[in-house]
Amino acid sequence: MGFLDKLLGRSVEPEETEFVFGEIPAWLAEKERAIHEEADNVVRESRPRVCAALREMQETVDALKGAKPDENVVLHPKLLRVVEQGVPRYAAAMEKTLALSVSEVPGEYYDDCIELISQIAKNTKGPGRYIANVFPAQMKEIRLQTDVIGREINALSGVLSQSREQSAWVDAAAETHALLLTNQNQLREVQHTASHMAEENEALAAELSALKHDLQALMEGSEAMEYDELIARQAVCGGKLHEADADYKRILSRSANVFRKAVHICELSGDTETLELLKTVRNGLESPSSAERARGLAAYPSLFPRLARMISESDTLIKNKDEQALFSEQDAFLIPLTEAIARTEDLHAESAAVADALGDLLYVGKKAGMEEKIKKLNEQIVRNAAQINDIQDITDEIRASAPEMAESLRLNLEHLAGEGVHVSLIQVPDFS
Repeated sequence: MGFLDKLLGRSVEPEETEFVFGEIPAWLAEKERAIHEEADNVVRESRPRVCAALREMQETVDALKGAKPDENVVLHPKLLRVVEQGVPRYAAAMEKTLALSVSEVPGEYYDDCIELISQIAKNTKGPGRYIANVFPAQMKEIRLQTDVIGREINALSGVLSQSREQSAWVDAAAETHALLLTNQNQLREVQHTASHMAEENEALAAELSALKHDLQALMEGSEAMEYDELIARQAVCGGKLHEADADYKRILSRSANVFRKAVHICELSGDTETLELLKTVRNGLESPSSAERARGLAAYPSLFPRLARMISESDTLIKNKDEQALFSEQDAFLIPLTEAIARTEDLHAESAAVADALGDLLYVGKKAGMEEKIKKLNEQIVRNAAQINDIQDITDEIRASAPEMAESLRLNLEHLAGEGVHVSLIQVPDFS
C-alpha cells in the first residue's frame, strides 16, 4: 500500500493469482522447502551467537573458580564462607548446563535454547544467588550472555511460529488436494459400477421376463395337464384308501368284543391252542400291513369251528345282531374282510403306479428349476438395485462435499500466497 493510500485510508485492489489444480502439489512442495529454508537460515545466523555466548559464559565460569574477593570491599565472614562453598557447586552446575548440545534443526534448536535459559536461571537461583554479592562483575557477564540467548529465542519465536503456521497450511492444502483427487477417482469408479449394474439389471429383467413366459407356457402345456390329472388321481386314490381302511376297521371293531370274551374264556379253561389261534388272527388283522392282515385272515378257518363251539356253549359271547350275523358262519367274517384287504391292496398298487408316473414326469423338475431360477434372478435384481442406491448416496455425498473442500484448498493457498493475494482455482476435478 502506497503512502497516499495509507493516508487516505484506501485499500489496494488484491492481486489475482490463478492456481492450476494439477500443479498445486509441486507448488506446495516448493513452498514447504522455502519455509524450512527460511527457518534454517535463521538458525544458521542465530546459532553462532548463542554458541559464542555459551563460550563467554564458560570462560567466565572458569575465571570465577579461581577468583578472589575484592580486598577493598568489606564482606561479612558468614557470606564469604557461603560463597567459598557455593562457587564450586555453582561452577559445576553451570559447566553441566553449558555442556548441553545445541541442535541445528530449527524446532530442536529453539527447545535447546529454552532449556539452557531454564537451567541457567535454576543455577543462579540455587548456588549462585549469593555469589553476585561477592563477584558482581562475573555474574553480570553471565547475565549479559544469558540475555543474548534470550534475545535469540525471542527473535526465533516469531519465525518458528510463522513457519509452523505456514507448514500447517501446506499440510492442510496437500491433504485436501489429495482427497479431492481420491474423491474424483472414487466417483468415477462407483459411477462405472452403478452403470454396469444398471445394464446387468436390464439383462436380468429381460431374462426374467423370458423365463416367466416359458414357465407360463409350461404350466399351460400338455405336461402340466398330465401332471394335474395324476395329482387328481392321487387325491381320489387317497380318498378311496381312507374309505377302504375305514370299512375294514368298522368290520374289525364289530368283532372286537367277541374276540376279547373268547380270549377270556380260553384263559379260564386253559385252552392254550385256541388262545394262540385267537392271538394270531387278532394280531394279524390289527396290523397296518396288508400281508400281515392276510396271514391273520388265513388262520381264521382253523379258529372258526372252535369259536362256533364257544358261541353255542355260552349265552354271553354274542350280545347283538351284528355280532350274530358276523359269526353265524365262517364266510360271514372271512369274505367281507378278504374283499376289504384286496380292495386296499388294489388301491395301494394304483397309488404306487400314480406315484411312479409322477416321478417319471419331467414337468415337476422343470417347473421347480424355473421357479428357483426366477427367485434367484429377482434376488439379484434387488441386490443390484440396493447397491445402486448405496452408490447414489456416495455420489451425492462426494458432490456435496466438493465445493467446501475446493474452497478450503483455495483459502489455504491464499494464506500461503501472501497478504493481498486473491487465489482462483482452475481445472478443478469435475464432480457433476
